[in-house]
Amino acid sequence: MKKLLLLRHAKSSWADDDLDDHERPLNARGERDSVTMARFIADADEGLDVIFSSTATRALDFAHVISELTDVTLVPELSFYTFDEDQLMEIIRSLPDDANRVAVVAHNSAIHQVANRLSENELDKFPTAAVASFVCHVDEWREVNESNCELSYFQTPKTINAGHER
Repeated sequence: MKKLLLLRHAKSSWADDDLDDHERPLNARGERDSVTMARFIADADEGLDVIFSSTATRALDFAHVISELTDVTLVPELSFYTFDEDQLMEIIRSLPDDANRVAVVAHNSAIHQVANRLSENELDKFPTAAVASFVCHVDEWREVNESNCELSYFQTPKTINAGHER
């Protein structure tokens, strides 16, 4: 059995029009949401083996906060800087089999489409900093598909913060 957490990077800044998309940083909300989601994942005690992240600044900064609060190794990987669903699925299917509990920080629309593929279209939206957690009934990552994965939970900073206001 494998555990897969799919995370969309937190909200990025568009303040500098001259920055390449890959270099855009988190904005203030993105920084706050990063801490919220990192605490949520740490409290959920997912027992992650590794966090793989796109090398885009906004994704890497988000993943770094999660790595720090969960004490899980972060592996930046350029290939996760994709917006293509099929490409992201192929990357997931090539994850190292010795890692059984993996978090992937990537980008929309790929992250939303892959989450919907694995959850049979349960998710209407996949906001920034959201996490979808899947249990995949496989021994090897190459076997991951919609027939052997089930959505454990879907969480966003907004729903977490709403729960704390009660």
